[in-house]
Amino acid sequence: MGVCGSSEAIWGPAAKAEYKPFVFDTKIVPDQQPQTISKQTNTVADRIVRQHTNANQIKTDYDYALEEMQQKQVAVFEDQKFPANRESLSSDPNFKKEKDIVWKRPDQFLQPGSIKLFDTIDPMDIKQGELGNCYFLSSLSALAEVSQQIEKLFRHQEYQEKGLYGIFLCKNGILQEIIIDDYIPCNKQGGPIFSKANGNELWVLLLEKAYAKIYGSYHKIDSGLASCALKDLTGAPSEYFIRKAETLKDADLCWDFMEKNDKQKYILTASSETNVNGLELDNGGGIVSQHCYAILDLQSVIGSDGQPDRIIKMRNPWGRKEWTQDWSDNSTKWTPELRQRLQVQQKDDGLFWMSVKDFITEFSQVCVCKFKPDYLYTATQLQVEKQDIVTKKVILMRVYEKSHAFISLTQSDKRFFQKGHHYSLARLIIGELDNNTKEVLYYSGSAFDNERDIIVEKVFEPGFYSLYVEVDWEQNYDRYLAVSCYGSKSVQFSELQFTAGQEKQTINKIFDGFLRAHERDTDEEKVKDFEIGIRRISGVVAGYLYYWYQNSTINKTLKEVLNLDKIQNLEICPPYSNPSKVEIECKPLSTVMVKFRVTKNGGGSFGYTLKCQTQVIEAKSEQDIIKQILQKPDQKVQRNIQGNNVQVYFYLAKFPAGIALFYENKESKTYQETIQFEVTNLKGVGIDISKEVVLEIPSGQSKLIQMHSIDPTKGYSYNQKIAFTLK
Repeated sequence: MGVCGSSEAIWGPAAKAEYKPFVFDTKIVPDQQPQTISKQTNTVADRIVRQHTNANQIKTDYDYALEEMQQKQVAVFEDQKFPANRESLSSDPNFKKEKDIVWKRPDQFLQPGSIKLFDTIDPMDIKQGELGNCYFLSSLSALAEVSQQIEKLFRHQEYQEKGLYGIFLCKNGILQEIIIDDYIPCNKQGGPIFSKANGNELWVLLLEKAYAKIYGSYHKIDSGLASCALKDLTGAPSEYFIRKAETLKDADLCWDFMEKNDKQKYILTASSETNVNGLELDNGGGIVSQHCYAILDLQSVIGSDGQPDRIIKMRNPWGRKEWTQDWSDNSTKWTPELRQRLQVQQKDDGLFWMSVKDFITEFSQVCVCKFKPDYLYTATQLQVEKQDIVTKKVILMRVYEKSHAFISLTQSDKRFFQKGHHYSLARLIIGELDNNTKEVLYYSGSAFDNERDIIVEKVFEPGFYSLYVEVDWEQNYDRYLAVSCYGSKSVQFSELQFTAGQEKQTINKIFDGFLRAHERDTDEEKVKDFEIGIRRISGVVAGYLYYWYQNSTINKTLKEVLNLDKIQNLEICPPYSNPSKVEIECKPLSTVMVKFRVTKNGGGSFGYTLKCQTQVIEAKSEQDIIKQILQKPDQKVQRNIQGNNVQVYFYLAKFPAGIALFYENKESKTYQETIQFEVTNLKGVGIDISKEVVLEIPSGQSKLIQMHSIDPTKGYSYNQKIAFTLK
C-alpha cells in the first residue's frame, strides 16, 4: 500500500476568459527626456520639442536663406518661394483685388528711419484691409492682449534692414519657422492694401504675409474659421460654444462658457450670425453679419438704471463699425464711474461693450483657444500610403513627467485645395499601457469627427501611451496626417512599423485591445450578466459600436443572435458579414468581439434598432473536459507503490472557474484512493468534498472529479492528503 501526503496548495485565478493582448516594444522610444527650455520662453522656437528622429537637425530655412544671401552677395532678401508677383496674390483669374496692386518695401510706404517691427503692441494696432480675413485678424487682436505673445512669434524683435524675417506658425499641425521677405502688397499711390497697422509698425503686415505664404496666396486666406487661425498662430487647440436658441438659458450657458475660459486667460472670439445672402452687412444694430470679433473682457456690472447686467468687451477687426444699442459707447446705461473704470471712449474705433442678452441674439458661436504661453509643442508627420482608402496607424507616446496636454490628429487644411474639398472622417483613441505587461490596459480618451483637427485633452501621468489613428479618406488626392501634443511637459512619438503582410492583422489585434480597455471604463448599464461568469459588454467609442462577450465558465456556451433593423451608416467588421443578423457563439473559457463601424456616409452619424435572442447551453458530456485535460494537463503523475511505478495516472487541470482531477487505471487490479480535501472557494460537482472521499477505479477504467468556484470572481485554493493501493 502506498501513502502520499500533499502539502502544496494550488491557487487559482479569478475566472477569466482567455485573451492574449498585444505587447508593445517600448524600447523604440528613448529613455532620455528631450531638452527643453525651463525658463520663460523668448520665442515660439523655445517651445518646439524635437522628435528623437530629427533631433540632430540643426540648420533651418532661415539659416539656408542667410547662406544664400552671403553666397550671392545680396544685401536684401527676396523670397523666391513666395515672390512679389500675381501668383502670391491669387491663382484665381477672377481675383479682382489684384488690380492696381504693387509690391513695396517698408521704406517705400513708411517714413525711413522710423520703421519698427514693434512699437507698442496693442489690439488696436490691427486694422482689416481689402481682404475678408477678419477671422485671422480677430484672432491676432485677441492674442495681442498680451504683447509678449506676439513678439514670441518672431525670430527677431527688431526691424530687419536685410528684409529677412523668421515667423513661427503651425502649418498642417507642425509648428515651424516660416521665412518671408518684407515686400508688401500696396496701392500704387499709397500703403498696404490688406491689413494695416497704426504708425510705422510692421508686425501685423508680416504676420498676415507669413500666413498667406503658408497657404499659397493672400486670396487663400480670404474667409475662414477662428479656431483654425488660432491653432496656426499658437499651436493651441480650440473649442466652440454654439448657440442653440436666442433664450436667457442660452445666454446663461454662453456666459458660463466665456467666464470659465476667461478665468483661464484663454483667447476668445465670436462669430456673428450669417445673413441669407452670406454677405458682411450691418444688421441694423451695428453688428456686421458673417463677421468675426475678438472678445477682450467680461464684467458683471450695475447700470445707471440700477439693474445688474453682464457685459462683454469686443473689437471689430475693421477698426471701426460698432454696436449701437445698450452698453454701446453712447449708451445711457453707463454711469460716470463705470465709464471711467472701464475706460469707455465715445469714438468709432471698433471697440465696444454689449450685454450678454444682446450678444446671444447677434452671435451664433464663441471660439475659445486654450493657449498657454509656456506650453510645449511636439509633432510628427505620419507615413501614409497614397493608395490607402482607409488609413490605420498606431503611435507610441512616451510621457516623461505628469502633464496636462492636448493630443491632436491633423489633416491637410482645405485651403490647399480647390473649393469642394471636405475633411475626411477621422478617429483618434488613446490608451495607457500597463507598466509591467506593456499592453493597453486603460482608456484615456477619444475623438471622432470630420474636421481638420480632432483633439483629446487629458492630464497624463508618466508612462507609455498608444494612439490609434483611423481615417476614412473622402478624396483620392491627399494623404497627409500629423499627430501633435500641446502640453505642459515634453513627450515623444514613435510610429509603429509592422512586418510586411502582417500589418492588418496586427493592427486589428491592437485595436481590440483599445476596445477592451474602453469596456473596462464602461458604465454599468452597458453590462449584461446572463449568468455568473457569462456577460456581454457593449460600448461606443470613436465611431465603433462593439459587443464584447466573455465566458469564464468551463461547461457552458452562450449563443446569441443580434437582429439589427433600420441600420444607418453602419457596417459590420470581419469575420462577420451580415449586419442585420449576427450569430454569436461564445464557448467556455473564450471571448468574442463583434464590431460595427460607422461609415463616412453620414459624416459620423448612425442609427439602428436592436433585438436579441439569447440562450445559455450547459455541456452535458464530460468528454470535452477529459479531452482537454489529456491534451494539456497542468500536472501529470504516475502513481508509485512501494518504490515501483504502476500503470495508474493522475492528471490535474486548473481552470479559471475551478479544478478537474482525472484518473486512468491501466493495471489489471482495482485502484483505490482515499482523499481528504482542504479547499477555499471550491465545491464538488456530484461529490461532497467536505468529507473523506474514497475512489475505487476498476481495471481499464477512469474517473473524473470536478470542483467549481463558488464565487467565480474570486480566487481559489486547493490542498489534499491521499492514500492509495491496488487490490
